[in-house]
Amino acid sequence: MSIFKSIIIAFSMYSRIPMPMFTWNEKDMEHVITFLPLVGAVIGGICYAVARLSILFELPCMVITLILTLIPILVTGGFHLDGFMDVQDVIKSYQSKEKKLEIMKDPHIGAFAVISLVGLGLIWICSLYYVVYRALQTGCYKTVYIYAIVFAFVRGICGITCVKIQNAKKDSMLNMESGRAGNGDFIFLIFESLAAILLMGFIKTIAAPICTAVILLYTFYYKRVCDKTFGGITGDTSGYFVVTGECLLTVALAIFSIWS
Repeated sequence: MSIFKSIIIAFSMYSRIPMPMFTWNEKDMEHVITFLPLVGAVIGGICYAVARLSILFELPCMVITLILTLIPILVTGGFHLDGFMDVQDVIKSYQSKEKKLEIMKDPHIGAFAVISLVGLGLIWICSLYYVVYRALQTGCYKTVYIYAIVFAFVRGICGITCVKIQNAKKDSMLNMESGRAGNGDFIFLIFESLAAILLMGFIKTIAAPICTAVILLYTFYYKRVCDKTFGGITGDTSGYFVVTGECLLTVALAIFSIWS
């Protein structure tokens, strides 16, 4: 029963999907981070279904691109984008670690956050547009379907970082979610990530090592930045990881589409 509660809490926290209401306690939070990839799987499933229908009804390339871009935002309510913007503001502040952690608590957004969000959006839309354009041009939609898997894959790796990298704040919500995670949670997150990799490889063999290499390189960079900037990870940096990781893989898929 605790597992089912953790799944419900995961969807309640990380998505806008309606879930049954009940009072949470610390025990119910033990495995929440483990089921973060399931939210990504739902986003991916919706993207896959929408892509198939859009192709069937021959919608314009830009319309398909914008719909596929909006789906993760609508499902999550922009939950991870908030963390991305907070981290961008902090990185550009050039303050001490303690001051940076204080800035992240500020509910207001700064100019750097807005500029970074606009830049991210343009890169994402342009990259995804090319993926969709090439798919419509060639009649091979495998790369579009791999895009749908990206959401679960990135969240799987994010969950691993939450479990294995030191938290910057011991009293944070992230520490409550991941602090009591055990080896079983870590193994299950690896299993979820491997399942995403295998599915990518099944659709297009070369896509699996490319996406894996990109996200692993980014993960090493992410850990270095978090350790240097905050002294560890936070809930906001995890949101930053998800958004940036998804964008990087979308760019990788666009580049891959050139030679695909």
